[in-house]
Amino acid sequence: MNQSTGATSVQRFLLVLLRFSIGWHLFYQGLGKFRAVEWTARGFLEAASGPFASLFQGIAESPKLMAWADFLTVWGLMVLGILLMVGLFTRVSALGGIALLMLFYLAAPPLASEGFTVMSSEGAELYVNKTLLEALALLLVLSFPTGRMVGLDILLRHRRESKQAASSGA
Repeated sequence: MNQSTGATSVQRFLLVLLRFSIGWHLFYQGLGKFRAVEWTARGFLEAASGPFASLFQGIAESPKLMAWADFLTVWGLMVLGILLMVGLFTRVSALGGIALLMLFYLAAPPLASEGFTVMSSEGAELYVNKTLLEALALLLVLSFPTGRMVGLDILLRHRRESKQAASSGA
């Protein structure tokens, strides 16, 4: 068991694998949108439902806001995905991923308006869908220092510690 995290080697491996997998999924979703001819989130935002539907639909009606939403969606997915995969700024990246995923979730929450379930392309859902599950998984990643287990955050930590040692020794 690792003293700093309280996790076994297997648990640390699984946490890093989860972080990497979510990073890959976010990156590839962004890359697909980037490569698609004239991709836009307009249709998704116009079809928004739930308590925040009017906010998301308002974004779709504004060309300026729509351009920003498209840009931030594509590049947010790709950049956050890469950062999660390589374990750089892991906690900030996980927070950014949670925020982005929760925006997606809030734009189309699986809330039943009639009956007990909401039918989607994924099947029957109610309150919980894969977007919410991915955000919750990132919350788990956020709660452990996975970038310091395996990732570039290790280099940042060593650099910060070296600077602190040099300044305290001077």
